[in-house]
Amino acid sequence: MRMEDVEARRAYVQKVRQSFDAPGRRYEFEKNPAAKEEGDRDVFFIKIRLLIAALLFAGYVFCDQTGTLIYRYTAEQVVETITKNYDYDQAKEEVMQVFKRGD
Repeated sequence: MRMEDVEARRAYVQKVRQSFDAPGRRYEFEKNPAAKEEGDRDVFFIKIRLLIAALLFAGYVFCDQTGTLIYRYTAEQVVETITKNYDYDQAKEEVMQVFKRGD
């Protein structure tokens, strides 16, 4: 390498380093405060979904251990229903029948 190339490279590296140290530079979350809070809302939504899933699972385990019926179904029947390969039109009709019986 020639000395001119070395000096040019050194000047370039120094210029890049100084660009990060600019005192007037504002980061994205400083420019737009809403950008920082979007992540907080996403994390909150994920936490709520996880909490709901945990409560559903805990409810299932409780019903399984105590023998409690879930809309006249045992825990084993719920597992069989979930693991079945369903035709969605048939599943829709069964769900409608369950809600009609509840009236």
